[in-house]
Amino acid sequence: MRFDFHVHASERSACATDDEESQIRAAQAAGLDGLAFTDHQRLVPQARLTDLRKKYAPFRIFSGIEITAGQEDWLVLGLHDARLERENWDYPSLWLFVREWGGYIVLAHPFRWAPTIHADLEHFPPDAIEVHSNNTPPAREYEIRAIAPRYSPGLLSNSDGHSNRMIGAYWNELPGEMRDDRDLLAALRQMAQEQQTATPAD
Repeated sequence: MRFDFHVHASERSACATDDEESQIRAAQAAGLDGLAFTDHQRLVPQARLTDLRKKYAPFRIFSGIEITAGQEDWLVLGLHDARLERENWDYPSLWLFVREWGGYIVLAHPFRWAPTIHADLEHFPPDAIEVHSNNTPPAREYEIRAIAPRYSPGLLSNSDGHSNRMIGAYWNELPGEMRDDRDLLAALRQMAQEQQTATPAD
């Protein structure tokens, strides 16, 4: 099953040009099986998420969030908690919160804003790093793949789609059937484990 875990919608992200339903239809047209909305500091309201899931089933729709903490951006998946929407997170606090409540944290588009990663990955390793996206510098792919085994078992490829023209450029193939956040988390962790086995650290 093909999923894009980094999609923005104009309802909640001012930088997005297309709304939720346009993004969903673009993902369907691109042959994806599901997506996660990861708007800046905002979650999809649970009632709206339920309505979208009913309307577009069997297409899978998940609610995530993109949070700026420190000088990096982070995706949080599998955790629909309004406390994530608060401002002024620092990365260690965000990491501890996500760990405590069982979510999944991803370093989004590393090296987009600076030539180095401004986060303590040694003590606070994310669950995954975004190796491909429309905003991840292609020239840094080798470096991302080199550091991933040291700090993070998973690599994700997402669109970071702010318009429907960006949807379908990148996706992730995950095993199994995903009906809810529990299934999503299990599939993400299984994929990361398989990636780590296939590419052991030096």
